[in-house]
Amino acid sequence: MKVYIQTDIEGVAGFVFFENMKDASLENHTHRMRMRRLLTGEVNAAVRAAFDAGADEVLVNDSHGSGYSIMFEDLDPRCEIIHGRNCSGPHWLPELDDSVDALVLVGMHAMGGTEGAILPHSKWVVNGGELHLSEATMACAIAGCYGIPAVFISGDQHIVGEARGKMPTIGATVVKKALGAYVARSLIPAKARELIHAGVKEALGRKDTIVPFVVKGPIRLNLLEGEGHIPPFKLVLEKDAEGADIEEAFLTALRHFPWCKLDVNLPDGFEYP
Repeated sequence: MKVYIQTDIEGVAGFVFFENMKDASLENHTHRMRMRRLLTGEVNAAVRAAFDAGADEVLVNDSHGSGYSIMFEDLDPRCEIIHGRNCSGPHWLPELDDSVDALVLVGMHAMGGTEGAILPHSKWVVNGGELHLSEATMACAIAGCYGIPAVFISGDQHIVGEARGKMPTIGATVVKKALGAYVARSLIPAKARELIHAGVKEALGRKDTIVPFVVKGPIRLNLLEGEGHIPPFKLVLEKDAEGADIEEAFLTALRHFPWCKLDVNLPDGFEYP
């Protein structure tokens, strides 16, 4: 069994503020490293659970920010990790293909505009608003193009609610109760990891009963974003990206975003205009 673990950081227990990469203070540096340790702990719990459930290959995608948010030297050495500058490679979900048996999502956040959610941002608009997807459920939909079931998700109650609304049988762990955009009631990290381990193991044990999340094409796609990730929002693309399926439309959209340069070798220190 091959398991793909997609990660983010906003949905981790204990994380309540967006990462500040411009503050050079020791306090900010220490805080960022602390949050990365929390993320690493939850990812490691999922990795160990996958192997405990019988996986013989586990691939982790370090998908937040710089792509170096996981302290990978602390992960179970049986897994492998994809890391580096996001959106400079061939795909947002590199190495996800039909050889993968299950998708696991750790540290997920709600889509932009979700009232009361922790750090909500990124709201994908499908076919003019027929459907809306978060980053998490977008990953699930892309996996569905390959017939891969998304079996587990962790984050606050809002992202878990969205995922279960679209995929009723997905396994889930709510690691914190969002009380607002920047405040939450969190589980202690040790408890969050314990529950993630149990949840991932249980979900993988019944992966064959979990139906892949498939969004039928053709697809028109755009992204709603806002200054500071709060309303008012605006569409990023002047014209919807189109594709025969959600993956094709998604990759087309990414190639037109000003901050994405897929398949381009970027020199160190490069900054997008």
